[in-house]
Amino acid sequence: MGVSKESGDYVGVNGQILVISSLVLMYGVGGFWFISEMFGDPEVPWFVKVGLPALVIGLTLLFGTALTQRLKAVKTDKYKDVED
Repeated sequence: MGVSKESGDYVGVNGQILVISSLVLMYGVGGFWFISEMFGDPEVPWFVKVGLPALVIGLTLLFGTALTQRLKAVKTDKYKDVED
């Protein structure tokens, strides 16, 4: 007795959605707590308060740019129909 291919696909997709959404939620809450603690503490130096958000924003922009370029390249990939 096995799982049919169709139901196995749904289980995999639902599992991926649950994992990704829980990771986004956990990182979002953790990031919020970290930022609120960092900006609420007067002992944290100014360069950390400026540098850390700049680093995060820069890495996010870099990742977004790379992802956008990769998605554009997939649409025009001339080798996507080639099989091994």
